[in-house]
Amino acid sequence: MNHDMLRRFAFIEARLLWGGGLTARELGEIFGIARQNAQHTIESYRCQHPGQMRYDRRQRRHVRAETFATNYIRNDVARFLDYQRAVAHTAHFFDEPDWADLPFTDADTLVRPIYDKQAVRFVLEALRLHSAVQIEYWAKRSSGIRCISPHQLVYADGRYHLRAYCHERLAYLDFVLPRIVSAELSNEQWIPETGDSEWHERVNLLFVINPSLPESVKAALRLDYLREGQELLVLTGIRKALAYYIYARLGRIDQRFGLPLWKPIVD
Repeated sequence: MNHDMLRRFAFIEARLLWGGGLTARELGEIFGIARQNAQHTIESYRCQHPGQMRYDRRQRRHVRAETFATNYIRNDVARFLDYQRAVAHTAHFFDEPDWADLPFTDADTLVRPIYDKQAVRFVLEALRLHSAVQIEYWAKRSSGIRCISPHQLVYADGRYHLRAYCHERLAYLDFVLPRIVSAELSNEQWIPETGDSEWHERVNLLFVINPSLPESVKAALRLDYLREGQELLVLTGIRKALAYYIYARLGRIDQRFGLPLWKPIVD
């Protein structure tokens, strides 16, 4: 099956699961294909996955059957919402508002750091080509010129970071992307991420709701993050290099109460 058909089948399942079904016209509008081709896609999906949908004559649309099960998407609410966020960002990137499937506003984009276009262009090129790059980096303690081998783009705390090997410090470090003020490709040998033990090592993080918070706030946090009967927020399989960002996020002081909402449980 080609990539385009996989995307269409995934869209069909997403609409069946989260959108109350779909019509051939809707499928055609999303993918820019004729209604006849869209109907053919729906029939192809129905033939390959019988028992997944039925046609509701009252609603005049294909809806989820009782025996429906996902084959091309994750049956997970958070992942679906992440997908909608990604689709909304894609619509902004292509400057095509109709690309988005649902009305979506990302408040995190209202305040953004400033990135140097030329520097980021070289950094991303080096990341894609497995090349070393020389950067001018501003840091609180040690600003200056350094050579790095970039490995991973990371989004955390409202900005983009770069996980890379620092040729000067001889260590794998995180670099805040907006603090790279200039960059150019380097002739130094690119160092792979195989030696980055903190990136490859996985850890489990445990948090408990701050007992000093008002009962109403604790009840709201349980509803937001804990399943019934749970008392601990357990995050499993977290890359050790990323644990800092999670501790920082959950341990941040809440302005309403002057307290962190969560407290870590450290072995």
